[in-house]
Amino acid sequence: MAGKRVTIVFTGGTIAMGVDRKTGGAVPLLSGEDLMNGIPELEGIATVSVLNFCNKPGPHIRPEEVLELGRVIAGIFDRDEADGVVITHGTDTIEETAYELDLLLGCDNPVVVTGAMRTSSMISADGPANLFNAVRTAADGAARGRGVMVVFNNEIHLARDVTKASATQLNAFRSPPFGPVGLIYGRSVQFVRPRGLRDSIPVEKISAQVELVKFTLGMTTLLLDAVRGSTADGAVIEGAGVGHVSPEIAGAIGRIVAAGKPVVLTSRCYESLVTEDAYAFVGSEKYLRESGAIPAPGLSGPKARIKLILALSRTRDVEEIKNIFNSPIAYRG
Repeated sequence: MAGKRVTIVFTGGTIAMGVDRKTGGAVPLLSGEDLMNGIPELEGIATVSVLNFCNKPGPHIRPEEVLELGRVIAGIFDRDEADGVVITHGTDTIEETAYELDLLLGCDNPVVVTGAMRTSSMISADGPANLFNAVRTAADGAARGRGVMVVFNNEIHLARDVTKASATQLNAFRSPPFGPVGLIYGRSVQFVRPRGLRDSIPVEKISAQVELVKFTLGMTTLLLDAVRGSTADGAVIEGAGVGHVSPEIAGAIGRIVAAGKPVVLTSRCYESLVTEDAYAFVGSEKYLRESGAIPAPGLSGPKARIKLILALSRTRDVEEIKNIFNSPIAYRG
């Protein structure tokens, strides 16, 4: 394993933050080199190089920047500069960046995203351990061909599955309903599920805007009507249950579809797959699908939005977009 080459691409986040004495709050302070200097043990895992891409909190990252990050990573592999890549990232939006990269990159080389729940100024900061384990995973031969992964708290998660479940705890990241794809025991990386299917939507530029709306009890059509009349190119609806909404919201969804804007349907229940046709009332998943909404099996609202942004950046043909979303569930255990 020590013969492997791993490039660490730093984008910022809590792992690169410390406490600003003037404000008393955490702000970006550390570079990639600063973090590396505090983990000399990395030298025993792989030959490590550092690339400072940016230093931003997770919510400040935009899909266009993730596209550029993907180009940087692809270039590293095309030039044979590394066997694997580790990305540090803010935890707030790490699942979206990881999933976008997963759709953009078709390579077999391991790409691992990590970060920290505690800043470097806090007692028992978790950043060094997460970075150490991420490099260990990227340098492991069994990590090849699994798509982009997220490593946190001694667990390895697939980009498609992972979500941030806590804003404060070290075990903040979960993968419902399947669980982690791998675990890290001391110096051992153990994958507990086999490889599976992978999605891919390569694009040259981000040229679409998509809005995400969560259905709630008694909500009005205000937000969806605004989407229909705006410059947004499409919408994602997080329905209740397996994708249910009220008759009023169903009508608003139909009007967006009639306006030529694709509407993707997912569930606000994070362990649900929007694939059922058990119900047929107005506003049910069957009713919405027959009205032109596109199911996104196994995807959360934020990830369905990322997928629709890339799909719309590639084509404006609604049938082709349906085909992109109707591909088999990308279960890559």
